[in-house]
Amino acid sequence: MVNMVKYKTYKIESTPTEKFPEMVTVIKGKSVNKKFINEYKAKVWIEAIIAENLINRGSKKVKGELSSIGLIAEPDTAW
Repeated sequence: MVNMVKYKTYKIESTPTEKFPEMVTVIKGKSVNKKFINEYKAKVWIEAIIAENLINRGSKKVKGELSSIGLIAEPDTAW
């Protein structure tokens, strides 16, 4: 029997092995299938991915706002 927990928009499934009895697999659609030694490590990774995505989206918004008031010439220019 496989134990599954939903965390944010990810699924965390218990996939124990002989060496790592607490091993879990993080699944999100067909693109993410990653293994961790325990559920805590998986949740930390998920939080880091979500924070990184939020930061990246925020930088795009700031570029657009600076471009709209004329402080930077092109909104597509990388910082």
